[in-house]
Amino acid sequence: MAKKLPEYLYYFLEDCLGWDPRYTYKNMFWWYAIYKDKKVFSLFIDDVIYFKVGDNNKSDFEKYKSKPFTYYKKTGVVWVMSYYELPEEILEDRIELEKWIQKSLEVISKIKQKNIKNKNNEIDLQVLEYLQKLAKWKVTTYKILADKFGVHPRKIASIMKYNKNPDIYPCYKVVSNDLKISGYSAYDWVYSKIRMLENDGIKIIDWKVLVEYVEK
Repeated sequence: MAKKLPEYLYYFLEDCLGWDPRYTYKNMFWWYAIYKDKKVFSLFIDDVIYFKVGDNNKSDFEKYKSKPFTYYKKTGVVWVMSYYELPEEILEDRIELEKWIQKSLEVISKIKQKNIKNKNNEIDLQVLEYLQKLAKWKVTTYKILADKFGVHPRKIASIMKYNKNPDIYPCYKVVSNDLKISGYSAYDWVYSKIRMLENDGIKIIDWKVLVEYVEK
């Protein structure tokens, strides 16, 4: 049997949002998460509605002297969440309420974008550091690296293209999947790549690295 919705949350969804199908909720034991288009922007805790707050909307809440949701961790430390109580004045104004919802959704989007960027930067560094550890007489391919790090080969190509420290991270050691020498941005194109690979003791015949020099 479905858990009965708290009266105040029912009021928020029914009277304030008109049961718009874009808005949904999920019961999380003693509190509720509220979503718009599957993106959480609000929490309902102990009969209080909290909205996600960031740099773009924090001042809006502070004007109403709104406070963030806080709770005590088992260690006794007070944890302050980036969710602030929604002022009643906003709750009663549907047009203004939609604006506040949109701002909270923008906070969530920025956080996700930042997380994606951080994750990408982390993968970039992992790939470059892997090249650094390659044996001097070995090369690898875009596909091998893509499989190894769980990304698309185009991502590997992008990392190589924007490598700002080729003297530290030897991107010239990445060759095409068919082991042909191609795609190097030095002033004399792939000839630089061939020259550096040969200096590492890697044998190349007809612009192609011999398979025994490939690190799997």
